[in-house]
Amino acid sequence: MRSALVLIFPLALLISSCGDRSQQVTLEIILEHKGVPFEAGETLYEGDTVVKFELIHFYLSQITLGDEVKEPIIFVNAQDSATMNYVLPLAKKVDKISFGMGVDSINNIQDPTSFASNHPLSSSNAMYWSWATMYRFFKIDGRVNATGNLGTDDQLLAWHTGKNALYRTKEINTTIKPGAHLVLTFDLAELYSGISLATETMTHSMVDDYDIAVKLSNNLPAAFSLSVQE
Repeated sequence: MRSALVLIFPLALLISSCGDRSQQVTLEIILEHKGVPFEAGETLYEGDTVVKFELIHFYLSQITLGDEVKEPIIFVNAQDSATMNYVLPLAKKVDKISFGMGVDSINNIQDPTSFASNHPLSSSNAMYWSWATMYRFFKIDGRVNATGNLGTDDQLLAWHTGKNALYRTKEINTTIKPGAHLVLTFDLAELYSGISLATETMTHSMVDDYDIAVKLSNNLPAAFSLSVQE
C-alpha cells in the first residue's frame, strides 16, 4: 500500500500545480540571516567569527491548514529549489497553519529503504541514522573560524538533531485564502541564538552533546515565520 502512495504523490503534486488556483495555495520556503536573504554556502560574520553553513537539510511534518493535514512530510534541501516549493490543496479560507519541525513520531519509525528514491523519507536523502534507527530532523554542516578568515585551522560545524523528544511544532494564526502564496522563512540567526560558535559547534543528539541539540531545537519555533501574499 505504501508503494502505491509513493507513486501517486508526484503525480498528484503535478496535477494540483496545474489546477485551479481557487482550490490551492503555494508554499515557498526561503532562508534568511537576520532578515537578509541567505543561500547555503554564503560567508557570515558574528563579531570576529566567520561561519559558513555549507549544507542545510531538514524536515517539516504534518503541514496543516485549518484543521486538515495537507502534507504529511517534506524534505528541504536548501540547495535544491524543487524541495523548497510546494502546492497544497485548499478549497476554503482557514484561520491558521501549523507544522512540525522534524519528523513526527509515526514517520520516525519508518524504514527508509522501503521508499522510492523521490520520497522525502527515502534513504537517498541521507537523513537516516542507522545507529539510532530514526531520522535526523535537521542536518546543518559547515565551518567556523574565530580569526575571521576561513581556510586555515577551521573548526568543523555539524548540528544534527533528531530523536522524538526534540520534535517541535508551531502554529501561526493568520487568514489564508485559496490562491494565496505562502512564504515560510527560516532565519539561521534565530536558530543559533544563544549558541556559542566557539564551543557548541558539534551535536549528533547523543548524551555528551545533547544539550546543544536541545538549545537548537528550542530555537526552531522562533526561527520560522510566515508571510501570506494574496
